[in-house]
Amino acid sequence: MSRRLGDVPRSRPPERRPALDVTVTIDDRPVGAVPPPGPAPAAAPREHGQGFGAVLRRRDFRLLWAAQAASQLADKFLMLALIVLVYDLSHRSTLQSLLMLAYTGPSVVLSAAAGVFADRHDKRALMIGTNLARGGLILLVPLAQVVPYLRHRAWPLLVVTLAFSCIGQVFAPAEAASIPFLVRRRQLMVATSLFMTTVIVTLVAGVPLASICIKLLGHYVPFFIAGALLGIAALCIWRMNTSLRAQGQAPRTDVLREMRDGLVILGRHPALRLALAQLALSLTVVFTLFALAPAYIHTVLRKDDTDTYLLLIPATLGMVAMALLLGHRSGRLSRGRALLAGLAVGGCSLVAVGLVPDAIKSAGAGLALTPVAVGVSVVFGAALGLLMIPAFTVLQERTDEQTRGRIFGGIFTVINAAVALPLLLAGGLADAFGVDRVIAGLGVILLLVCAGAILAGRRVLGVLER
Repeated sequence: MSRRLGDVPRSRPPERRPALDVTVTIDDRPVGAVPPPGPAPAAAPREHGQGFGAVLRRRDFRLLWAAQAASQLADKFLMLALIVLVYDLSHRSTLQSLLMLAYTGPSVVLSAAAGVFADRHDKRALMIGTNLARGGLILLVPLAQVVPYLRHRAWPLLVVTLAFSCIGQVFAPAEAASIPFLVRRRQLMVATSLFMTTVIVTLVAGVPLASICIKLLGHYVPFFIAGALLGIAALCIWRMNTSLRAQGQAPRTDVLREMRDGLVILGRHPALRLALAQLALSLTVVFTLFALAPAYIHTVLRKDDTDTYLLLIPATLGMVAMALLLGHRSGRLSRGRALLAGLAVGGCSLVAVGLVPDAIKSAGAGLALTPVAVGVSVVFGAALGLLMIPAFTVLQERTDEQTRGRIFGGIFTVINAAVALPLLLAGGLADAFGVDRVIAGLGVILLLVCAGAILAGRRVLGVLER
């Protein structure tokens, strides 16, 4: 058909082609990060390596870690200085017990509510405020000795300790819930390893450093050092640029309901439930051993009871070595197998610590007991890292930013309650049956839990995998 002059040819509509279904998964974004509106930013350079160096190259995570180290060290300086000062002022062990109750009691009562508070507010502002407030409270201790009515009295120290511990309960879930905002998802195991190692290292190093400081500089200088360390921690967090406020927060209800919601989430999620049980068991064993270490050193190894570093430092080195190993092999780690290995090796180590020295003495062998105990402590520390670090990583991975604070508040409540009873019973059991038998009994408990986990099989342990 011919086209007439002047006719405008009709353009053929463009052919529709099926759109390509392209899904891009970005695994390198921090877990809590929300992409900003507008055009996509240029891709950030990838970090090389998988160890501690990779996460420490992230500026804001490095600042959070420095704040954690400073605040943990300040806490250890404060507690030892308070214990020594309270006894020096009163010469009564009862007040020392009341001091420990004032320090540990709020962690059981307030942790869950503090987690809800951390979810509702900017975690960065909370951590700055709590560190500054705790630093100010610490400085009240030496200042109280200037006031005539308060001078040489112990009860103001109990009041300061109680207030310090209550404020600190807000810091703990805010800090724990901040880690996923600052690292990539594949770096959570490494970041958790670093934080857990820092807790143990500051505990082991802080006590002897504080005791040396008291001996050389007097009773009150450690309080000024602790206040300065908390000021440094607040400054580090203030310099962070990342927003730590959860995006799209869940509707607020009353605090009791949100606390209950956090515990319900823990109870209903199999992976969270198993990881929490694993972490609670590990920390119960750790704190029980810390309480029994002086008696073991004195009665079994025949050393001075202040030589607890002979066991604590090797155990810390074992845990640091395991943390480094987990940081490099986090992508290839089976959490279920790690649980079984940690329980088995840790249980055998504790049984050896409890029974081998007595067996050596009975056999009349010429082996020195201290090197044997030191070697076994290294193995136990490695097993402890194998138990605690993967468990805490699972708790970080399986929670979301809107409820992570209240969930960690519930976690700290359960752990603190679980740790309290063995600590109360450990001393009496050691006096009744012997400290070596109590430690061996802890090892048997770990081995029985390991046997139960093996019988439970892959179906139960598989919930820990990614």
